[in-house]
Amino acid sequence: MSPRIASLAAAVLTALTAALALHFASAPTALPATAPPEVFSAGRAREHLARIAARPHPVGSQAHREVREYLVDTVRGMGVTPEVQTTAAIHPDMEENSIPGATVHNVLAHVKGQDSRGVIAIVAHYDSVPTSPGASDDGAGVAAMLETLRALRTGPPLRNDVLFLFTDAEETGLVGARAFAFHHPLAEQVSVVLNFEARGSQGPSLMFQPGPGNRWLIQHLARSGAPAQASSLFDEVYRRLQNDTDFTVFLQRGKTGLNFGFLDGFMRYHARTDDLAHFGLDSLQHHGEVMLALARHLGDDALEPTPPEDAVYFNAGPFLVHHPATWAPPIALLALLAVAAALVMGLRRGRLRASGLTWGAGAVLAAAVASAAAVQAAWWGVLRIDGGLGVLPQGDAYHGGFFIAGLLALTLSAVVGVQALFLRRARVEERVAGAGVQALFPRGALAEERVAGAGVQALFPRGALPEERVAGAGVQARFPRGALAEELVAGALAVWAVLGVASAFAAPGLSYLFSVPALVGALALGGRLRGSPEQPSARGRLLLAVSAFPALMLWVPQVLNLYVALTLALAPVATLAVAPWLALLWPQVFAPMARPGRTVALPVLALACVLLGVGVVRERFDASDPRPSSVAYAVDANRGEAYWLSSDFEVDAWASRFVSADAPARRLDSYLPRFWRDVRVAPAPHRPLPAPSVRVSRDETRDGLRRLVLHVESVERAPLLQVRFGAGTPLRALTIAGQPVDASAVARLRDVPGGGLLEYWDVPPGGLPLELTVPEGTKVQLRATAVRFDLDQAPGTPAAQRPEDTMPVPFGFAVTDETLVSVTGEY
Repeated sequence: MSPRIASLAAAVLTALTAALALHFASAPTALPATAPPEVFSAGRAREHLARIAARPHPVGSQAHREVREYLVDTVRGMGVTPEVQTTAAIHPDMEENSIPGATVHNVLAHVKGQDSRGVIAIVAHYDSVPTSPGASDDGAGVAAMLETLRALRTGPPLRNDVLFLFTDAEETGLVGARAFAFHHPLAEQVSVVLNFEARGSQGPSLMFQPGPGNRWLIQHLARSGAPAQASSLFDEVYRRLQNDTDFTVFLQRGKTGLNFGFLDGFMRYHARTDDLAHFGLDSLQHHGEVMLALARHLGDDALEPTPPEDAVYFNAGPFLVHHPATWAPPIALLALLAVAAALVMGLRRGRLRASGLTWGAGAVLAAAVASAAAVQAAWWGVLRIDGGLGVLPQGDAYHGGFFIAGLLALTLSAVVGVQALFLRRARVEERVAGAGVQALFPRGALAEERVAGAGVQALFPRGALPEERVAGAGVQARFPRGALAEELVAGALAVWAVLGVASAFAAPGLSYLFSVPALVGALALGGRLRGSPEQPSARGRLLLAVSAFPALMLWVPQVLNLYVALTLALAPVATLAVAPWLALLWPQVFAPMARPGRTVALPVLALACVLLGVGVVRERFDASDPRPSSVAYAVDANRGEAYWLSSDFEVDAWASRFVSADAPARRLDSYLPRFWRDVRVAPAPHRPLPAPSVRVSRDETRDGLRRLVLHVESVERAPLLQVRFGAGTPLRALTIAGQPVDASAVARLRDVPGGGLLEYWDVPPGGLPLELTVPEGTKVQLRATAVRFDLDQAPGTPAAQRPEDTMPVPFGFAVTDETLVSVTGEY
């Protein structure tokens, strides 16, 4: 086989491997409603989703009650008697400075087993945020549960109980899950929790968080036949983020299980466009196939206790590979030894040079830094050209695929450019052939440096132009192009082996991403180094390229997941991980080609510019991809004053009718105690909207303590009631809606600058009962705010004037369409 054919074969195999990796990492195709009754059908589940996500259904709304009634009726129609757990609930450990609460209505469908050893709880929440119909978050999980329940009923009874738990008030602080996990008698019997969530509108369903001691569950996941996409990398990353789902509550309760979710299409998250029209049914199919397979597998398992042990796990094509986490350090050390052995052999045979290895390792680090800087500069340029991207509070884009592809191409261009500089420097060293000869660069090197570096400054001055050909006429370079590429590979493998060892001890779940490619690459490099030093064989070149396939299978899906998960605003951070991967992959497969800077770096740079340009052209606001725009109306009932508020970075034409672009910005803690930055504030016509009322139902002093019972009520039953204590209120004890708050949470509220906050959704008739204990003689100051998530009562009907290409800011990202009425009193 000729070297050219070997290189072509390597390129083709690389492309096929990458395509195969993407195929196995994608969601399965949605099955129609005519699919066999025993299988999961997204077509059938879609009918449920159409009812659930017909409109926003936050806690306490009429739409929320209608969804609950639909769940109860549908479960009953499947021959299962539903239960509704109705209770007041709080989550005192959810936030540092506030306590969320709600009147919750959890819906339970308990399918009894024949010889139960435990309960398999399948969980999704049926409430949505006020700004979204919630087709993905979490209508998809709820619809998948209904279709899974139907499919299970077509077969014989399972051995174990399966509990379908439709939780309430997840969006208000995981309150419904806490009410079940800590207060329902059935929670004690739960053995495994399978939670299904979403942070986008499409993409594969990922198992991103297992419980502690998870090896036995990973083994079950692998044996269940579920088309699971899972990686211990996800868990390592997720545990370091400040994100929570209902699964968090069950972990706090001491339970274990698996947490699933899809995350592509982040711009639809909590938005008006998280509806059926913009939802990917393949994601629903993936949710359901995993759910049904695990329900059947665990439903018939003995559920025997096993020693608690964590696992390292990852997908390799269609297989879920897993091993004990304790194996991570030995595997990493083995990879390090294999790399060291290959390097020593190369040095002894004269095929590698110490200086070349140093440059090879440095090229990896330089490529990462240069790529991240290039991506940061490019994204800054995109934001300057397309100002619309800069106003999005999510830090992402509707058509992010073009931008991700463009930034990946830019990263590859930078990596190849940096490594081309390495090759140039290495050739200079090996051409030095005699004392006094100081030739550093061949003629034309300066031009090629400009190409290869893609804007990187040349390492050596123009005065270093060559005259090496005068020395040692007929002296043949000891290191031909292919051999110099070996030093690139060897240096990169050294870096990867070190990263594998470091991660094996610091974050075992991601160590496989470094250790496996380093181990396979070291074996292939060793095989190639045993060949001819004059001209590496085509077979050796192909062997080195084949060694890149494990890295392709492991990394290709995760590269996309990384950019999607971090969003485009953090693309430079993702690049710091992706660039070292490309810095290993490129010399393994392609580095022997001539003039990589000119033949690869520049064309790929041009491609990156085209892709980013297409992204800019496509990223336009319309009814399908609307611009988030913020206007709120706030009323101070004590002062008889009103204000317009906006959290927009740039006020659009609609919002500027109420809050001008030059309106002063300031922190407005009195109305927005949880918002973390300034908002624009402008005077507004005062409309005397009904303010919350505070009624004292008991006030007694005994043993030096004053016990005060208040009922705080929103006259028009606003969905959310905020109660904020005056700064420095010396709380000793607190009970909210009959739920006592533990001492540590009371202490946190007492120490909050500006005063602790309570947020309660769906206040019961008669008001929210609060029982406070303070020192004798203490006056308690409260600020109560009723929050409605619309502008229907605001003057001038702002919402009716909103253009179709704008929408309320998605809940949780900034100030959305809100009407806030506050009253302050001392009691």
